[in-house]
Amino acid sequence: MRPFFKTRSLFLLAALGLLLISSCTKPENNSLYDPNVTFRPQPGITSISPTGSAVAGIDTIIIQGTNFSSVLPENSVFFNASPATLLAATTTQITLRAPLVPSDSIGVRVVVQGAIPFSNIAQYKLKAAVATFGGLLANDTSTSLATDANGNLYCAYLTRAIEAGVSKFTPAGVRSSYAPATAGVALWSSLKMGPSGYMYAARNFRALYRYSPGGGSSAALWLAFPTGTAIADIDFDQSGNCWGGGNNSNIYRIDQSKVITTFPFVGNIRSVRVYNGYLYFSAKTNAGEKIWRAQISASGMGTPELYFDFAAVYPTNAALTITFSSDGTMYVGTDAADGLLVVNPNKTYNAPYGVYKASFGTGLAYFAWGNADDLYASTSNGILLKLTIRGKTSAPYYGSKL
Repeated sequence: MRPFFKTRSLFLLAALGLLLISSCTKPENNSLYDPNVTFRPQPGITSISPTGSAVAGIDTIIIQGTNFSSVLPENSVFFNASPATLLAATTTQITLRAPLVPSDSIGVRVVVQGAIPFSNIAQYKLKAAVATFGGLLANDTSTSLATDANGNLYCAYLTRAIEAGVSKFTPAGVRSSYAPATAGVALWSSLKMGPSGYMYAARNFRALYRYSPGGGSSAALWLAFPTGTAIADIDFDQSGNCWGGGNNSNIYRIDQSKVITTFPFVGNIRSVRVYNGYLYFSAKTNAGEKIWRAQISASGMGTPELYFDFAAVYPTNAALTITFSSDGTMYVGTDAADGLLVVNPNKTYNAPYGVYKASFGTGLAYFAWGNADDLYASTSNGILLKLTIRGKTSAPYYGSKL
């Protein structure tokens, strides 16, 4: 019996060997490996503009490099782990919107479909376009704002809902006391630097006040208006005249001799701003919420004309405050969710800062420009903010230069 079993074992072993040899020489048709496949070369980043940093959620960024795809969806760009929204692409350039991930240290990389390795990592910085400013205390709420020729910010504020005076902030955000509370004042609705270093204040009442140059003491009554007048906001022209408006039948011009001149306009004026020889003002009238302007001349003010139909953009909201950059772009603070409406000189408009709507509280109620690209804002619920408006600077505040 042993020879039989030995012979069968040798036979089985030989058969197995033939099977193994056969499997090694037979082509494998189900393999995932394709020896003819090719891959795209690794993409590379050579530069990013704006150089060094951009404003998160707002700016357009251009990445220059190599081996990108001209088919836009075949590219992806990551800022750390966050994907960016791409706008255009060629083989050497990708244009994108800066993602909303502000940070001082971000690794940027490009991924191209069909290329196995990612690009090199380029270090970049994204600045927040909207940030709280000044470090107000928990019980402090900001109201009206002004700036001086050196870019210092002046902020009227309440403490536990009671008027507490005016704070001064350097551009770096260092806070000091400018003036204590003024008796009988519940809230300042407007502050503006005026001639000879005086700071003028309105409180939506029939009076104007002013602080002595340098502050240090409460505001003193400067001028009283007839009963029934309400001055909500003021601004100065280059001749030193103060222009004011509120919920009245007139707009008011007050010269430095305290002579009041009235100009008819029926409506609830919320904000006034002198720019390029015109008085601009946002107002609610029977025609709705609109922004008007009237030419300023030596003899007074021309007939108001409609400048921008705010109600056509936001039918149920108000234009709470307006200001201008030096190139004529108008910035409108609103109680709409978008917060800031940007109106170009050709009347086209957009709301690019809407991505920061969570910061705007119940609306942007007061504006004041700094000396650089900083636009300060107080929200309706008392949050003090600094908005970065890249590439823009303030139109003149004439009062701070007189």
